[in-house]
Amino acid sequence: MTDRASGLRAPLVVWFLVIAILGAHLAFVLASAAVQDSIGLAFALLPARFHGDNPLAFSQAYEAAGPIFGHAFLHVGWWHAGLNAFFFFLLGRLPAQKLGAWRFLVLFFASAAGGALAFLALNWSGEDFAVGASGAVCGVFSAYFLALAPSWTQALAEPRIRNQFGMIFLVNVVLMGVAAETGLFPIAWEAHLGGFICGALAYIALAPRRIAGPWG
Repeated sequence: MTDRASGLRAPLVVWFLVIAILGAHLAFVLASAAVQDSIGLAFALLPARFHGDNPLAFSQAYEAAGPIFGHAFLHVGWWHAGLNAFFFFLLGRLPAQKLGAWRFLVLFFASAAGGALAFLALNWSGEDFAVGASGAVCGVFSAYFLALAPSWTQALAEPRIRNQFGMIFLVNVVLMGVAAETGLFPIAWEAHLGGFICGALAYIALAPRRIAGPWG
């Protein structure tokens, strides 16, 4: 399967988000330890902050938007930020071309939010935290495969597309989930799952409709 984008050509919205992911990590690295702690508390996904009786709980409900969306711009290291930015750039170009800038931004942040909510729901009583754009990137994965055909229904009907997507899902959710649960690799597979689901739903909702004329 190939898409229409090649080389470094990409819609501006894709470059904007790549720069935002990498630039946010650079700013975090350059910040003082105290500022890093404040940023982490404000934007990392910490289930305890969503418990009203916890000392870390939000003082105002709107503060929950910080981690639900902002966690996508925090990373544990350059390798983490770089991998997410690379895969986002690789697979984000085609759906960005099909959706346009504003709808693609909606898809990106809907996928990030879906990943955040899945992580919180499946770790409600846990003490682990999650950061990174991988949930949003998994949503872009879904959008990429659905964008490989003229319509998402045609994409789902194509066995080759379904098989490729199934393999990506297997690696990023099932195998990563096994690795995380057995302690081999600390990764928020729950965010991947939520991102995949919300990215697919967002693309289906946002993709331009092909309206048949009187001649078909």
